[in-house]
Amino acid sequence: MLTAYKYTLFVVAISSAFQAAAQTISDLAPFNGGSSSSSNGVSASGDVVVGDATDGNAGDQFRAFRWTSSGGMLDLGTLNGGLSSHATATNATGDVVVGSARDGNAGNNFRAFRWTQTNGMVSLGSLNGGSNSYAAGVNALGDVVVGGSADGNANNAFTAYRWTQSGGMVSLGMLNGGTHSSATGVNALGDVVVGNAYDGSASNAQRAFRWTQAGGMISLGTINGGTTSSANGINAVGDVVVGVSDDGSAGNAQRAFRWTQAGGMVSLGTLNGGTSSFANGVNASGDVVVGSATDGNAGNAQRAFRWTSSSGMQTVESWLASNGISMIGTNTSSANATNADGSVVVGALANNHAFIARVVNSGVGGAGSGLIDVQSFNGGLNQAAAAHLQAINNAEIVVNGMHSNLMRTLLPKGHFSFWVAGDAGRQDHGSSDSSLGMSEVGYGYRFNDTLQLNISMGRTYSKTNADMGGNATSRSTFFMPDLIVTLSPSFYFSASAYYGRGRTDIDRGYLNAGNLEHVFASPKVESQALRLRVDWLNAVSRGEARFSPYASLTYLKNQTDGYIEQGGSFPAIWDQRLDHASTARLGVDVLYPLSNSTMLQGRVEAAHRFQKFGSPASGQVIGLYSFSFAGQELKQDWLRLGAGIETEIGRGIATLMLNATTQGEAPSYWLMASYRWVF
Repeated sequence: MLTAYKYTLFVVAISSAFQAAAQTISDLAPFNGGSSSSSNGVSASGDVVVGDATDGNAGDQFRAFRWTSSGGMLDLGTLNGGLSSHATATNATGDVVVGSARDGNAGNNFRAFRWTQTNGMVSLGSLNGGSNSYAAGVNALGDVVVGGSADGNANNAFTAYRWTQSGGMVSLGMLNGGTHSSATGVNALGDVVVGNAYDGSASNAQRAFRWTQAGGMISLGTINGGTTSSANGINAVGDVVVGVSDDGSAGNAQRAFRWTQAGGMVSLGTLNGGTSSFANGVNASGDVVVGSATDGNAGNAQRAFRWTSSSGMQTVESWLASNGISMIGTNTSSANATNADGSVVVGALANNHAFIARVVNSGVGGAGSGLIDVQSFNGGLNQAAAAHLQAINNAEIVVNGMHSNLMRTLLPKGHFSFWVAGDAGRQDHGSSDSSLGMSEVGYGYRFNDTLQLNISMGRTYSKTNADMGGNATSRSTFFMPDLIVTLSPSFYFSASAYYGRGRTDIDRGYLNAGNLEHVFASPKVESQALRLRVDWLNAVSRGEARFSPYASLTYLKNQTDGYIEQGGSFPAIWDQRLDHASTARLGVDVLYPLSNSTMLQGRVEAAHRFQKFGSPASGQVIGLYSFSFAGQELKQDWLRLGAGIETEIGRGIATLMLNATTQGEAPSYWLMASYRWVF
C-alpha cells in the first residue's frame, strides 16, 4: 500500500472525480463496451490511476487497468488466461500495480499479483499452496506488498502476508492461535503492517493488529474491554494506527480510535453526544484523524469529522466555519482520508457525491480554502474544456459563411470593389447556448480574364453561456485573402486562406461549500484555415432560375495557449490545446431575378466533418488532482439552408441572407449582410 495518507486521499479524490464525470471521460470507460469500471488507487502525484473495468469482448469480465493522461487506459491482462483481474493499489510513482487475478494455471482461483512495465503481471503465489490470495496494498517504492492468502498448511485459513522480492510471500501468522488474519495497509517504508485478525485469546473476536519484524503481530486491543476492533489506516512512519473499536464503557457502541505505542488505543469520542464514530484515515505525522460519526446536534445524522488533539472531534462543516467558510445547501456524510499535513480532507456528501475540503493558511499557488462537490465541480471543468471550440468555429463561419459565395463578388477585368459585411446568429444545437457576430471590410481586384484577388480584414466575436453563471467569450482579428481562378467561362477554382489571433475570456463558476465563486482566464488563441473550392456557375437553368453547384474542402487549425485561472479558491491550470477540423461541402446556389436590380438567393448545402472528436483537455486543480477529459464528441454531418435577397441600393449592391443548419458546431441560424461598391 502506498503511504496511507497519500494513497487514500488520492484514491477518493481522483477516482471519485473521474467516475463522477464518467460520461464525459471516455479514457476511464469500460473496455470494448463493457458495463462498468472502478478506480481503486492512484499515484502520489495523481497522474496514474489504477482499478478494474469490464471488457465487452471478454464476456464482461473485469480487467485490471492502469491509466495515464498520456497513454490512456491500459488493460493489464490476466494471469495465464484466467477469467478476470482487479487492481487495488499502486506505489508512489505509479510504476508498480498490485491486485488480484484469476489464474488460468491455478484452476481460475485468485492470486495476488504485482505488475510492472518490464515484467507485466506476475503472480505472487499463495501461502503453502493455499487456494486463493489477494493484494491489499503496496509501499511507496513498490517493493513490499501486503494482503491476505489462504494457507495450505492451515486448512486454507486466510492469513495476513508480507511479500518482498527477495523473500517472496511470508505469513505474518495469527493472533494467539486465532483462525483468521488479513493485512489492510503498510507504511511508506514497508516495515510496519496493519490489519485485522481473530484473537485466539479473546474467543476469536476480531482485533486490530500492528506487525513489525521485531515484534511480530501485536493486538492493539479494544476500548474499555469492547468486543471487536479494526485497523483502517496507518501513518507514514507507522507509529500511529487508526480505526474503530467497540467501547465496553458505552454498551459496545462503536468509537473511532487512535493508537500510539506510548498511549495505546484511545477513543476519539463522538460528535456532540452522537451514538457512534469511525476513523478512516490519518495524516503523515499521525496528528490529524478523519472519519465519520453520528452528530447528536443533527438528530444523529452521519457527518464527516476531522480530529486533532487541540480541537477534538469536529464536523468538517465546523472545521471550515472556524476558518471562515460557511457551508450552505448540503452536508458531509463521511471523511475517508486526509493529506500529508492534514489540511485537505476527502470523503462523501449527504447526496453521495465525493467532496474535497481544504483549509489553506498561506495559499497554495493561488488556491484557497473551501469545499467542492467533485461531481458538480468536474462538470464545470468539462464545460470550460469546450471553450476552445469557439475560436475554430468562428473561423469556420468566416470562411464558409461571409466568404461562402465568391461568385457574387466576380468583377469585370480591370475593375475593383470595396465592401463591408457581417454575420450575427445563435448556436442552440443540443445543449449549446451561444451568440456570435463577425464583421469585415474588403477589397477586390480583377487583374485579367483569369485572376481575381479579394482581401478582407475583420473581427470575430462569440459568447457561450455555462452553468453557475459562467461563460466564455472569444474575440479575434482576422486577415483573409481569396484567389479566384477562371478555368473556363463556367468553371472557377478558388483558394482562400485565413489567419486570426485573439483571446478567449473564460469565466468558470462553481460552488465552494455551496457558495458561488468564479475563476477567470484569458488564454490567447490563434487560428489558421485553407479552403479549396470549385464552382460551376449557372450550370443549369429552369425558367428564370439559375443553379450553380459547388464543392469545397476546408482545413482549420486552432491553438489555445495553456493558462492559469485567477481568483476563487479552486483555480485550475490548463494545458495547451491544438485542434484540427477538415470539412467537405457539396451544395448548390440558386438565383432568381425579380427585376433588373433585384435577385432572390437560395442555398442548399451538405457538410461532413472528418473528425469525430475535438482535442482532449488536461490540467490540474491547483494543489489537488490532475484531470483529463476526452475531446468533445462532434456532429459530423449536417445540412445548411439559406434564403436571401440581393438588390441595388444607391451606388452599391446590398445582400441579406438568412441561414440555418440542422445540427453540428455551426450556428443554428445566422443572418448575413453585406454592401458592396464596384468601380
